[in-house]
Amino acid sequence: MVRVIIESELVRTEKEFPRAFKLNDFKNRLYHVTGVEPIDMEVVVKRQCDNKEIFSIKKGETSADEGEVAGFLEREEELVVVVKDANAQSITNQLATQADAPTLTQGISEEKYLQREQSVLRWKMDHGYGRFNAALQNQRTTETQRDEAYAREQLTAAINHTCRVTVDGQAPRRAVLRYVGPLPSGATGTWCGVEFAEATGKNAGQVNGVTLFGPVAPGHASFVRPRAVEVLSENEEAKADDVHRDMESDDEI
Repeated sequence: MVRVIIESELVRTEKEFPRAFKLNDFKNRLYHVTGVEPIDMEVVVKRQCDNKEIFSIKKGETSADEGEVAGFLEREEELVVVVKDANAQSITNQLATQADAPTLTQGISEEKYLQREQSVLRWKMDHGYGRFNAALQNQRTTETQRDEAYAREQLTAAINHTCRVTVDGQAPRRAVLRYVGPLPSGATGTWCGVEFAEATGKNAGQVNGVTLFGPVAPGHASFVRPRAVEVLSENEEAKADDVHRDMESDDEI
């Protein structure tokens, strides 16, 4: 599964999508989350780790690939999807034009604003989105607390040690832990920078032009959540070295 943060004028929430998900199914799922009709959607897909745009769809844009698997879901680990409604007369845009909070010029108290039946805030409360989705907020808070504690208590002391990286939907990969900390990209929480022996990563230890570790060959590094990293013991590390050497010798003629 791929973790996706979905943002629109009315919604900011987090969902999980299967990697083998067709593009038209992806747009239909976005419709059920944001209320934006697929025909009116303008979608921008970005990687969460570096905020780099990797895919986009314009209004009315159709393709023979609509029924094919959305490739960006197969390749990435955590994404941000921004959905805009290109129909100015739509219900979602009419709601979005209302203020999300009262201003001084409106002369309305916060208490009275909360009593309004037609407002962006009321819509979010009624549909349980964003900060009003208690179950999702509790889950995210728990995961964040576990990540932060694990990174602080174990991973910061294991930098430059061999580890096993396991991301949902992918086979475990052996790597070396090189960095533990925040990213200069707006991505929240603590991240781990790992270096792979082979080009199975996403970058070269850089985010938004900032080098966090290296030098690393292009495609030999990635940034993942702490929960995806398992530091290997000395015995496990030795076994991994033996397996790696065997695999290399078998392929060498």
